[in-house]
Amino acid sequence: MTCRAMFFVLLGFTAAYATVSRGAEPVKEIAWWRKIPLIRHLSSGESAASKTSMPRLRLAVFSGGTGASARAVLQEELLNSREFFVATHDEAVDFTLEGSSIGGRVSGRLLDQKGRQLFERSYAAPGLDENIKALTDDIIYTITGKPGLATSRMVFVSDKSGRKQVYVCNSDGKEVQQLTHDRLAAVAPTISPDASMVAFTSYRSGFPTVHLMDIHSGWEREISDTPGSSAGPAFSPDGSRLALVMSFIGNPEIFVSDLNANTAACISDSFGAPGSPSWHPDGRHIAFSNDDGQGSSLYIVKMPDKEGQPAHFSRWRTGYSHSTDPEWSPDGRQVAFTARIGNQWIVAIKTYPNGTSRIIQRGGAMHPSWSPNGRYLCYTQHGELFVHEITTGSRRSVLKNFGRITEPRWMR
Repeated sequence: MTCRAMFFVLLGFTAAYATVSRGAEPVKEIAWWRKIPLIRHLSSGESAASKTSMPRLRLAVFSGGTGASARAVLQEELLNSREFFVATHDEAVDFTLEGSSIGGRVSGRLLDQKGRQLFERSYAAPGLDENIKALTDDIIYTITGKPGLATSRMVFVSDKSGRKQVYVCNSDGKEVQQLTHDRLAAVAPTISPDASMVAFTSYRSGFPTVHLMDIHSGWEREISDTPGSSAGPAFSPDGSRLALVMSFIGNPEIFVSDLNANTAACISDSFGAPGSPSWHPDGRHIAFSNDDGQGSSLYIVKMPDKEGQPAHFSRWRTGYSHSTDPEWSPDGRQVAFTARIGNQWIVAIKTYPNGTSRIIQRGGAMHPSWSPNGRYLCYTQHGELFVHEITTGSRRSVLKNFGRITEPRWMR
């Protein structure tokens, strides 16, 4: 039974039509039905020119017993961020960072060129590195207005243990932690914007179901106890909803589940095998792939402002006959995706809504995911995890020899 037919039985049919936005290929309109209950039980290579264009930051001498160590670690983090030129003492600078560190605790005070204080904060996590990473991201955000990556995290899948399981690591590939220990497999992870929760597809029952896990406590529950399978979750920008594929009405469909209200609504209508949903930063558009038997293509759903209004979806052409794994950039202006040329997988990006596609990496690259600042993509190639700078084209391997790595996702 199709999504539309099932909801006719459950809730009544409302006909509605609207115009698909210019530049998209009209396909269908899906009525936005009232929500239905789902859950009943909880179970560095910068050039000289680029350096001079970046803000110039001076690190003053840090006081305190661990001040020298803290300053050295901070300098390394700032250099790795490629957001600043860390100046010497005799150069003119745009900003100055004063600080101190005692017993691994860190305090920092950021001043502008005229000596005005921009912030003063203290960091008291158990480890020095953790405190320095938090200070680094605060400096970057204050000066650039964009999130830093020092505290950002990625989730990914690896078969290192002999079964596919979900892991989490820092953006530099360090501090790897295994999150799942499923008897069969756990795949398709997505990490919440605050990096506190992970949703993933588990096969512990023999068929796929989406589970939600608290990274810190290990607390876990299944998203739905409805019949049928569920898979491929993606967190909304505010972390309150999941887009996922569910088949409890018969054919697989894209649903949006409200994690607070434990309800869901269908936003697709069966015409193939949908998957890989991804949210636009505005929280109102979802990109997904759909395989109709002729190859996988990308589609865009625009959700309505009110219940009872139709949801529009249209095909979004990438220029490739087989495209999957879409993910919007943090500013919503580009979409990264996996495509196939002949028998070769590639990672590409395309400007949204209209533009040309650009290949980022050939040779078996797959599963792209944007960094929180939109400057980098992570992806896998031959089982290795890479971080790729979009502007310069430079890339680095951040994790290898860790089984076969697939499906990385960066926190947003």
